[in-house]
Amino acid sequence: MNLIHLSEFIAQYGYFAVFGLITFQSLGIPLPGEAALIAAAIYAQHTDRISILGIVAVAGLASALGSAMGYWIGRRGGYPLLSRYGHHVGLNAARMRLGEYLFSLHGGKIMLFGRFMAVLRVYEAVLAGTYRMSFRRFMIFNVLGAAIWAGAVGYFAYGFGELFHRMEGLFAWAALGVGLVALVVAGLYLRRTEVALQARADEALLGGGRA
Repeated sequence: MNLIHLSEFIAQYGYFAVFGLITFQSLGIPLPGEAALIAAAIYAQHTDRISILGIVAVAGLASALGSAMGYWIGRRGGYPLLSRYGHHVGLNAARMRLGEYLFSLHGGKIMLFGRFMAVLRVYEAVLAGTYRMSFRRFMIFNVLGAAIWAGAVGYFAYGFGELFHRMEGLFAWAALGVGLVALVVAGLYLRRTEVALQARADEALLGGGRA
């Protein structure tokens, strides 16, 4: 769905379209949430039917709410599911502990900056719940990250709408590329330091008597 189709969808359903797409994207369904925010901001630039302030507020609320639901989906079902079937994709009990340990250290950074990466934006909240990030800490960074993302993307698209419209394909591929590069870099880093990180994770999570 490109910006033209999204603009038509938003023209018909307004704030509800933005709220729905971003909410469902944030809880782990790969929908064009950010594209909807961009299309709505551009639409607000050319009409008085919706306002950019309203769009940013709705987008921030939807992102935070959807992520909170995604967190609880991961918290309730993600860990048991990966514990049972994770070995099919190389996730054994030790690596599950490693993921939990990394989220305990860097979960806040992931929630803040992950929204600007196409891949992480969809799955970060579910992963935070799966790896048992503290809910209070999650919500602090979740709300802060949602507000920063909605404001930055919304107002930038509102101010440079024509540029977004002409270069929508380039921006989409660039966002996907940045996300994939970040994942590759993170994967290479984890592979090089996995033994040391695993030892720290085991000490932190098992050293205190936790199984």
